[in-house]
Amino acid sequence: MKKHTILTIVCMLFIAGNGYAKDNYPNTTAKTESPIGTLEYKGGFPTQTTIDKAFDQLDRQRATQAYLEFMPMTSVNAIFEAHIRDYGWKSPSDIQIYVEPGAGKAGAIGLTYNTESVYASAHTDLKKDGPTVVEVPPNVLGVVDDSWQRWQSDLGNAGPDKGKGGKYLLLPPGYEGTVPDGYFVVKCPTYRNWVMVRGFVQDTGTGDKALDYYSKRFRIYPLATGPREDAQYTSMTFKDGNTTHPRDVTYFELLNQIVQYEPASAFTPYELGLLKALGIEKGKAFSPDTRMQKLLAEGIQIGEAIAKSNAYANRLDGVRIYDDRKFEYLFVGGKHDFMSGDALWIDARTLFHYEAIVVTPAMARKMVGVGSQYLAAYRDSNDDFLMGDNVYQLTLPKNIPAKNFWSVTTYHPDTRSLLQNGQDKPSVSTYDKPDMNSDGTTTIWFAPEAPKGKEKNWVKTIPGEGWEILLRLYGPLEPYFDQSWKPNDIVKVQ
Repeated sequence: MKKHTILTIVCMLFIAGNGYAKDNYPNTTAKTESPIGTLEYKGGFPTQTTIDKAFDQLDRQRATQAYLEFMPMTSVNAIFEAHIRDYGWKSPSDIQIYVEPGAGKAGAIGLTYNTESVYASAHTDLKKDGPTVVEVPPNVLGVVDDSWQRWQSDLGNAGPDKGKGGKYLLLPPGYEGTVPDGYFVVKCPTYRNWVMVRGFVQDTGTGDKALDYYSKRFRIYPLATGPREDAQYTSMTFKDGNTTHPRDVTYFELLNQIVQYEPASAFTPYELGLLKALGIEKGKAFSPDTRMQKLLAEGIQIGEAIAKSNAYANRLDGVRIYDDRKFEYLFVGGKHDFMSGDALWIDARTLFHYEAIVVTPAMARKMVGVGSQYLAAYRDSNDDFLMGDNVYQLTLPKNIPAKNFWSVTTYHPDTRSLLQNGQDKPSVSTYDKPDMNSDGTTTIWFAPEAPKGKEKNWVKTIPGEGWEILLRLYGPLEPYFDQSWKPNDIVKVQ
């Protein structure tokens, strides 16, 4: 038998044995049911209806993923936009300050504001100004986060100046010029960077004193020109701005603004590819048609539900601080970079950025007496969500381990902002000098009305609305870290 005849027979047997005969194509013309409806194929090809459903789902999924993926960036850039829109920022030398430690913040929408510290907030524009100097006062807790809200440097007590104050030099992406001596140098991967410090009332004072304190000690200016005499120091107190990222289709408009301004090197090829698939591309107009606007909006809706569920009912190992308490970490695993070995812990990253702002190791790792620690609680001792109709109490054991101060602050789970309950500040802290129990413990009450005789230790809640707390320890001491001190769960008493 000729060789080519044998080869032909072998090939025919192989094809038949591997299901390629006509009778072995049972699913090429079929209908299948799926979460997005009936999917139909004819002769192996999808019908036009199936094609439309598939691409709608793909674009919707990409929009959902972009909402979660770029939340760190949109969150911090929303702060920059609020500086300009709500608080009078005119140039990169301008600084906005909450001049009161408590009163005047509750009307503003901003992620997990601290009611005790006197904040000073600003952002750089290294594209406009080039290398930029940041002069930091002594005894502050501050940070430089880039346009992705990634930590670049601490300032003050946890920074290289070690609380003595000093000058930092922020360099733009790809800078190759000379670097003068006498500065703590920060090489920034983005043009716009958040520069924020938290001062202590005993140093800064309040009101006009705080403005005067910061205007003399906290300055930002181009290296090339030196300090600016026209820099504005503006009070944010009692100004009801909104520093949170959008939760509608304008989220993607903000993303487009960022992509157009920042260097391409600020993004990975995958990130740029995901955005391009949604119509966001450097140098090109972002103009989604009616179909795409609908899918982008749907992606936000789904992403918001995912973000909320991930924050308040997350599936992360190690999120609970104690085996026998409901308190949870904001920085799961104590990692400010959200890395777990060689992998990015994406759900931990989303949890933090949905709930909070400011990324620094000083808020995550053990820094006895220097940094800060945050204990979040959304549930009572029965593992039920905290609701404003009920009466609850939280008892803190004696000798609360905080060198600087402690506070218990109440937020709304939707805005993640201070609970707008009509009080000057929805918190109780060291500075309030709350009443102590006879055994040295401190009990804080949460209820629509103050329990009789407990007004000083009471935070008002809103019937029908949920609430959550952050227990802050500034200058946390060893008993917190070794867990020889730990707070009791929030208990529903009525």
